[in-house]
Amino acid sequence: MKVLQGSATNPGGQTMPKISLGYNIEWNEKITLPALTKTLQEKGLGKDALIALLQARNDELCDQLCGPKYKPDKSSTFDRKGSKKRTLGTRFGIIQLRLARLRNKLTNEWFFPIWSDIVIEPRKIFQLDIIGIMQSGAQRMSYRNTKEEIGAVILGEIPSPCTINRRIKAIGPELAQKIRDRELNATTHQPDDTKLHSQDGGHHKIMIVLATSPNKRPRLRGFAVGKKWNADNFSLNKTTFRDGKGRYSPPTVVSDLEPGLADLFTPENGYWQPCKEHVVRDVGHFLWNDGLKMGEDKRRYMGFISGILEHLKSSVRKHIPLGEFDAVEHRIRQTTKELRRRATMFQDLGYYTTAEYLRRASNTVTTFAALALKGIEIPCDNNVLERVMGEVSKRCKHKWMSWTTEGAEALLILLLVRTIEPDTYEKFWNRKLYGAEKPLPGFGISFISLETAC
Repeated sequence: MKVLQGSATNPGGQTMPKISLGYNIEWNEKITLPALTKTLQEKGLGKDALIALLQARNDELCDQLCGPKYKPDKSSTFDRKGSKKRTLGTRFGIIQLRLARLRNKLTNEWFFPIWSDIVIEPRKIFQLDIIGIMQSGAQRMSYRNTKEEIGAVILGEIPSPCTINRRIKAIGPELAQKIRDRELNATTHQPDDTKLHSQDGGHHKIMIVLATSPNKRPRLRGFAVGKKWNADNFSLNKTTFRDGKGRYSPPTVVSDLEPGLADLFTPENGYWQPCKEHVVRDVGHFLWNDGLKMGEDKRRYMGFISGILEHLKSSVRKHIPLGEFDAVEHRIRQTTKELRRRATMFQDLGYYTTAEYLRRASNTVTTFAALALKGIEIPCDNNVLERVMGEVSKRCKHKWMSWTTEGAEALLILLLVRTIEPDTYEKFWNRKLYGAEKPLPGFGISFISLETAC
């Protein structure tokens, strides 16, 4: 156990209290600065300990490489060449270090030995531990509000809104590429889109595809901003479709009834299940187009359609576990027949668009029940994706907001992964901050006692 004693100077030029800190660090692998600061924080230590530790380690490495400061080793490959101030923004605030630098006599290269042990963000003041905190706030608030709110609880200088924005735009594409490149197993794909205001006065189209499986958390299959629907954009060929028992199953898509969406995402020999909630809402929309704007009749008609589809869903849930497949087959036939009967009723009432729509939907809205007879479980709605779209709307669709393509894509990939896959999000940040998926993989770091003296 080594004893570290000394004092440090804060950015304002004031001398901090002296500290006496016993520490032991196994410098057999590099340690990220966020890992070091988190360990210090968990031990109840702060800025003064961090500064003293970094300065002491740099001096120790200098002595090892070229001998004591006033008795240099003439035979060493390295020699001292002055010192330089380094400013770093950490979870403890801004720190300033006066670090000795060395020169390699053979190559004439200059370097700071401390950075062979401590990994930092080069040529950046604010390090990833403070950026990680700020980007988490930016997913819920505007960049300006993030600075104001988090600045109220973090002492010292924090990044500006522009710095937070710039760092998020650098980090977001890294996570997006990992999401697009990975292989997934799933039962269904669920695509959907929405729009954001763009800075040129138009709109950006936001496209999201989820990969879902029964009784498992959904996974983000693909995501894009300002592009046309294109299956290649979402790496759909990297999804292997399997049923709940791990057997290969036909590709299945669950989506709303946006024109052309089902055709694009449903491959040959695949299936499409229109979201039953969207079917009911679309009936209301087409009734409005046909002249039935509102009123008791409209609510009753939409209630009829909703009841028919809920009856089918309940039948599947009740009879499939009992092996009563004949009951489900009967309910599928009845559902199709009742929907077409309602379509005829709408036609007789003069609601021609609604009638045509309902006839089309009757052919596909029972897909989930037909697949259940084959032992393949898929959802009959895309409510999970709709909740995700709600998170996008809550953060990015205010009237006063306008986005660049780059900025929207970088922020939203972080927001989406955090919302849909918190485990993936945590592992991504742990790797960036600490060099491993676990928050602190060890490093042999230990500290004892902190005493202060004026």
